[in-house]
Amino acid sequence: MAILAACGITTNPPDAPDEIEPPDDEQVEQHFCCSSVDLKNMTGENCVAINKEQINTCLSVLYCGNTWGKDNGTIACHD
Repeated sequence: MAILAACGITTNPPDAPDEIEPPDDEQVEQHFCCSSVDLKNMTGENCVAINKEQINTCLSVLYCGNTWGKDNGTIACHD
């Protein structure tokens, strides 16, 4: 503690430093590789997120815009 005080370092950092911006509330568009996809309902089962560069490596891809949810491996896209 004495070393920290001597260096001018505080043990309590500020709550919101100027260089840290709050997170964006919007989700970003996302591609998912799924074991099965229901295009009518825009859902997928047993899905994992992938980069768009990996689309061709997956047999079933679900693309969601800005709003989507995940529940136990099931993805649902929302508009």
